[in-house]
Formats: sequence, C-alpha cells, structure tokens
Amino acid sequence: MKKLIIILFLLGFAAPSFAATVGSPDIDLPEEAFSTRDHAIHSALAQHESSINIRANAEIEFVVDRELDTSHETTGAELEGQNYMVKVSTSYKKIFEPYIRIGTSNLKLKWKQNGYNITVESDPGFMWGMGIKSKLWEFKDQGIKLALDFQYRTMDLDVNSVSLSPATSPQFRIEEFQTSLLASKRYILPIGMRDYYITPYTGLYLTSAEVDVRFDGNSGLEYSTYEADDANPVGLVFGLDVMPSLLSWYLFNFELRLFNETAFTFGGKMKF
Repeated sequence: MKKLIIILFLLGFAAPSFAATVGSPDIDLPEEAFSTRDHAIHSALAQHESSINIRANAEIEFVVDRELDTSHETTGAELEGQNYMVKVSTSYKKIFEPYIRIGTSNLKLKWKQNGYNITVESDPGFMWGMGIKSKLWEFKDQGIKLALDFQYRTMDLDVNSVSLSPATSPQFRIEEFQTSLLASKRYILPIGMRDYYITPYTGLYLTSAEVDVRFDGNSGLEYSTYEADDANPVGLVFGLDVMPSLLSWYLFNFELRLFNETAFTFGGKMKF
C-alpha cells in the first residue's frame, strides 16, 4: 500500500503559474517521516527528527489569466500557462523553512504593438527559485498560525513560436520576487472510521516581476514587453492542506490565487 501511494504521489504531481505557489503557514506538516514507519519506534524517531528533516513537494500550477503593466507602445499584455515544479525544503524547530524549487515552464504571452496582435509561446524550459517561510506567531487558544513567506524565482525559456513573422532573436525571460503574509487553522474532519486533518489558509501576497519577452521583426523593428510588471501587484490566496491522519508522512495541497491573477495549484508533500 505504501509503495502504491508513493507511485501515485510522484506520477500525479510530477509538476503546472506565474506568481509562485505560497503553501500553508503550518510549517510542521506533515509531522511524521516516511523513513520512520516502524510502528514500535516511529514516535521517538519523529521527535528526534523534528529539528532536522527533509520534505519534498511536487506542484502543478495553472495560470488562467495575468494582466501585465507595460510601457511605450505595448498594450494589453496578458500571461497564461503552466509551471511544473519540485520543491525541496527543511525546517528548523518548526519556525523557519528554507526551500528551493526547480522545474520547467510552458507559458504564452499576448500583447498589442504597432497595430499587431502578438502571441509568443515558449518551449518547456528551465525554472528555479528559492525562498524562506517563517512562523511569526501562534495563537494557541484559537489554533491560528501566522507566517511570512519570501521567495525569488527566475525563468529563461526558449521560444517555440511567434505569431508575427519573420521573427529573429526571440527571448522569453521572467524574474520575480514575492512576499506573502498568511494565516492558517487546523481542523479535524471525521470521514467514516478515520479522522482527516485539514488546514485551510488565506493571506495576501505582493509581487514584483520583470517579464522580458522580445524579438526582432520587419525592418529591424523590435517587438517587446519592455520588462513588464504586474498590472496589480497585490493578490489574495486561499489554500487547503489535507492529511489522512495527524501523524501522516504525506499530505495534499490545493491553492487558489485571485485579484492580480487567476491561478490555481494542485500539489503534494512528503516528509522523508
């Protein structure tokens, strides 16, 4: 059964957003490790591992629509597509969670320039990022946790197609910083003979991005987004972690981001 769960976990969440997935403020989830499954000693080992542990997330992010603010003669810039990522993190005393992300992106950018409707599509290309999440405060009587998340992400993608031809020297680059303030609360959800644990969370995030997509067209004219940024840098995030038990070594995550974009994420986390 454990082998089946691991296979489904890796296949189902092998990694598609532009603004990065935030994740729950509950840094200590999941609480157990797959490597400590021996029934007789797993509780003692899990306590020993509480200061040093490794977690792996697989995340699929979909961006339905994200409006960008451009300058010069470029207007109506919108980004859409998917990111496929693996996130590896650790935690220190359930207070700090540094992490790195690696993966690939498949994005499309549309804008208007010089009377043309332009679409540039990327090939799947390399993306990487890093960040840190920190628990700010815990209201133990209410069971509410507050956390701050800061992350950086960059993408340098190959161009698959350009709607305007001829097109030479195309490039598709994105660099982004994101800061989030989050709140979460854990609940017990009885289902049949088993209790499931769910952790809904919500918060605000602030992004700062440089979207540099460009190519050379007819008569040496350059068509470019000129390092576009978000039209609205503030977004609202809603998320949910689901664990099959309190001492689970894996969980599933669902996240929705609104206001400055319409995007959603499906993901999973496993503790080793």
